[in-house]
Amino acid sequence: MNSKLAFILIIAALLCGCERIGNSPEIPHVIEISEFSLSTSLDQGTSSHDIDEVWVHTTTDVLGAFPLPAKIPYIDEDGDGLVDLEISAGIRANGISATREPYSFYESMEILVDFVPGDTSTFDYHTEYIEAANIILCEDFESANRFQANSTSTAEVVRTTDPDLVFEGEASGFIQLGDSATHLTSTTQEQLYFLPKSGPIWMEFNYRCDNSFAVGLEVIGGSTPERVPIIVLHPTPEEWKKMYLDLGPLVWSHPSAYGFEITLDAILDPGLDSSFVLVDNFKIVHY
Repeated sequence: MNSKLAFILIIAALLCGCERIGNSPEIPHVIEISEFSLSTSLDQGTSSHDIDEVWVHTTTDVLGAFPLPAKIPYIDEDGDGLVDLEISAGIRANGISATREPYSFYESMEILVDFVPGDTSTFDYHTEYIEAANIILCEDFESANRFQANSTSTAEVVRTTDPDLVFEGEASGFIQLGDSATHLTSTTQEQLYFLPKSGPIWMEFNYRCDNSFAVGLEVIGGSTPERVPIIVLHPTPEEWKKMYLDLGPLVWSHPSAYGFEITLDAILDPGLDSSFVLVDNFKIVHY
């Protein structure tokens, strides 16, 4: 083989190699989810949420959870030339980072675009509650206050319209703790929420506080109601938080219960002369 022919073959091989690298299926197509928003109707209550990550599924696998704004690299391993993904809203169940999971009551988003290595496709995730969701609006304090303190409680839940204290709308629930109001034991009255004995059941609510407090359920049925705190929430004095509280384990463990009420409990934290708890937008969601 003469040197000229050998040179031509080497150049051809390099060009082919460059083309293979440029079209390599190992170069991902990036799906970018820039933001999340939730739309609700009047009978579904607040549109507030705490979605700061998305869960990503292919038709056969789970790619994982990605913090928002999310950048999801996708490799076309099947060679079908499509990016086919399902995007779901992710929550921290009971406010715990270690118990992150998709929230099944928000509609997921389907993405189907042509796979182009090196390209980026950007989407906003706008969603709503799934059609099968049963939403019980328990208390938003806009026109009433269903929480009543028991006879031994020295504090109470009151309805406040102070704009510095209200989360949204006209009013929120306010608990003031101090020397003469050191503890709260309060329960929704005569609501009697009838909850299913199977399937996911969640309580959503907003809160802000500089004192710890507990949220739970009172189990109605049998000779004596059973009061069960589910979670103790810690101070967030400057910021309103959204909670997704898993009611399923408690409800399922009481199959003979006739119904349930929501409970709020608080004791003035040690070292404090006075403190507050603010709550709003209690709703229960189930199938």
